[in-house]
Amino acid sequence: MKQHVRLPQKNHLTTFSFIGLLLLTYFISNPIFGQTENENKATSITKERIIKGIVSDETDVLLGVNIVQEGTVNGTTTNEKGEFTFPKKLNVGDVLLFSYIGYETQKVVIKEDTSFITLKLTLDAVTMIGTLDAGKPYKSKRKD
Repeated sequence: MKQHVRLPQKNHLTTFSFIGLLLLTYFISNPIFGQTENENKATSITKERIIKGIVSDETDVLLGVNIVQEGTVNGTTTNEKGEFTFPKKLNVGDVLLFSYIGYETQKVVIKEDTSFITLKLTLDAVTMIGTLDAGKPYKSKRKD
């Protein structure tokens, strides 16, 4: 007659639970540590700053000049005194685009010492293609 011998089995569920708990702890704590360290290094190197300024033309300040950070949708406009305060902090190397109808669009690169921008926009020369022929009188197609 055959006799069945049972060997003692370990509880695999507790072993896998313990390993799973260790892995979960490792993966949760590792990204948090990495993000805070990189964030501190990034802010100390980039030196973000709020940019203010005034925009004018040859004669007076300009109301409603569009100021946009290149490559983003971040922007603002000048007030009735031609002044602006950019709503986001900018880093060295960021580019601001200044545009106004009838004036040339200008780019300003943010440098380490940039905190206030005084900018004069220049008129955009618009040329019309062709000339008007004023020598011909208007002729009606209506027959009297």
